[in-house]
Amino acid sequence: MLPRVFWYYYQLSKSQWLKPPELRMLQNKRLRAILKHAHENVRICHEKFDSVGVKPDDIRTVEDLSKLPFITKEEVWSGIPDRSIAKGYEKRAIRTTTSGTTGGPMPIYQDKKVRDYSHASKFRMDRAVGISPWDKTFRIRFMGPPEKPEAKQSRWKTLAKHWKRRGIDYYLWDRWFEKEDHITYGADKIVPDIIRYQPKLLFSNPSCLRLVAEAIADMEIRSLHPKALRSGGEVLDEATRKFLESSFGCDVYNGYGSNESGGAIAWECKRKEGLHINADLLILEVVRNGDPVGPGERGEIVITGLLNYAMPLIRYRIRDVGVLSDEQCSCGRGLPLLKSVEGREVDCFTLPNGRTVPPKVIMTAIQGTPGVSRYQAVQESRNKVAIELMKHKNDPDVSISDLKARCHKILGDDVEIEVFLGTRENLRAKFRPVISKLRVSEEPRWIKPRG
Repeated sequence: MLPRVFWYYYQLSKSQWLKPPELRMLQNKRLRAILKHAHENVRICHEKFDSVGVKPDDIRTVEDLSKLPFITKEEVWSGIPDRSIAKGYEKRAIRTTTSGTTGGPMPIYQDKKVRDYSHASKFRMDRAVGISPWDKTFRIRFMGPPEKPEAKQSRWKTLAKHWKRRGIDYYLWDRWFEKEDHITYGADKIVPDIIRYQPKLLFSNPSCLRLVAEAIADMEIRSLHPKALRSGGEVLDEATRKFLESSFGCDVYNGYGSNESGGAIAWECKRKEGLHINADLLILEVVRNGDPVGPGERGEIVITGLLNYAMPLIRYRIRDVGVLSDEQCSCGRGLPLLKSVEGREVDCFTLPNGRTVPPKVIMTAIQGTPGVSRYQAVQESRNKVAIELMKHKNDPDVSISDLKARCHKILGDDVEIEVFLGTRENLRAKFRPVISKLRVSEEPRWIKPRG
């Protein structure tokens, strides 16, 4: 319900300014409550506690969480519904799914409270970059080509589904102040809708935002003036950020989230000194080989949701790579900072010497080469990487020697770099720009750039 969303927005607007010790007290209180609930009502969580001989009362603080084992997507998914959903929530929880980019779309069950907090968190995130709840937002999503024709739902069935998930009042609010469209290949078809709508905020992944920027330039459109762009769903490298800011004439703010967490996990404010972690809604750990790593060190991101009582996720391995910061943002918010999101763990390159290079490092080297727009880098073996460049008609020529030199600098001289030119024919709006065939069997989705 919309009044409840605005009440939670008010709460979150205040809690973001709490001092770190006060935030930690709030986290500890919410952690103890959800652990007790999960132990009593969720079989898979009860089993995790029992596997290490731990009771809920043994975990009083965030630091105590390390006593519990991790839980994986595969474990949660295989346990739906009997073992992963809390007793009494099977019929009244709201069902959604993950995006499917990693491992396929897993069902997620959320109670209405966490959904309302998710909307409130979006308001807080937008307000931090100067966007008010009543500023119009245009959200662009990628939609893959359908494998088979889908039966169309009646308008009333569609409305009923949205009303159940959001409530009538929030649904109508969303209809007035947020518009959504999908792209599969290019952005030409949706640009006229964006121009007519004149949004203050454009929100999508970097790939789709780049396509919109290219389409607007091709059409010589000068009548779109958003206040800000919000990027999420993919790694945002600095070369892409600069390109988008130059194209749209406004700041681009990075965000990081997942449907498992209920939405946003971390986001940039106007200062762009890191991503503020929603520490009043979840706990974020960065670990390597099961142990916490210090600030500035790269590791695997693990999350614990503090509000979703329908399907609690305790120490959930989200399979992304990130780096924590020990600094506080100069904006004054007490929320801790995530220094960087480096990409999916499965997309890391493993080099001949055993060293692992995350996607963001590879993307920064390739995208930072003048003339590069869209591309896909594929690790064929530990000793070979093939890079396909998908040139836009207005792109300048790329210096192949410069590109190879940048890649050798991060991958080493003993890795062969092959570069070839492809086309944009049937090129999907979204695909994985960095993949490793050493691990591709684990994650087959979103690999092929065409189709």
